[in-house]
Amino acid sequence: MRCLVRLTAAQDQAYQPDYHAKLQGVLYALLDDAGYGFVHRESPFKFVTFSNIFPPSDMEKGDSRTWLIASPHEDLIKEVDRTLSSWHTINVGDLRYHVDSSTIFDITPDSQGCMETATPIIVRIPDWRCEEYGIDPEYDDVYWTHEHPTEAFQAEIEQNLASKYQSYYDESAPDRPYFAGLTPRRTVAVPVHYEDSEIQVIGTTWEFEYQTKTKELYRVIKLAFDAGIGELNTTGFGFVNEM
Repeated sequence: MRCLVRLTAAQDQAYQPDYHAKLQGVLYALLDDAGYGFVHRESPFKFVTFSNIFPPSDMEKGDSRTWLIASPHEDLIKEVDRTLSSWHTINVGDLRYHVDSSTIFDITPDSQGCMETATPIIVRIPDWRCEEYGIDPEYDDVYWTHEHPTEAFQAEIEQNLASKYQSYYDESAPDRPYFAGLTPRRTVAVPVHYEDSEIQVIGTTWEFEYQTKTKELYRVIKLAFDAGIGELNTTGFGFVNEM
């Protein structure tokens, strides 16, 4: 399920591509107010993700913007929507927005369809698993880029989805593959600023084709929409939309 938040720029302001940790802080504050502060401490998956504030461009005061929050936990999304009714502004670092309204909706995957990345997907392959993909690790972990085999990317994101499925449904995940087709777009380097450090992550953008031939495969694809693909979903990566 998703919560769509309509915002208005409270001032003239330049878009900041390194928004992730700041917007994550807004999400966690919102979850606290909604009675879901414990989600911050859940591991390995928090089952909540978010888009960037879009369109991603410089703003003049009064410009309209949109933010999406997603989770497979319907009650969480409903409480977030309810809580937003009492929020008048949000501050994402130096960026200020008025909260105009919010509404909830759901994505119901068809028997076959396509999805596309709204934010880059992060895949880090451990050095001990690089050899099976024919990747020479320069560091402990390797960020997958379009220079690496597509098979490695698909295997990693589908294993990640299988782990999410097992954690959320408490049952074994269905057999793979989960995606019938993958079309690459771009590789992007994204700075992520934390309070006392900055890291640069490498992500990729995609289009995916899927088929939901069984109830279990439907659940996998629904989790992709509701919880994100790949890693760092609660930092705003791996958010996908219907095409």
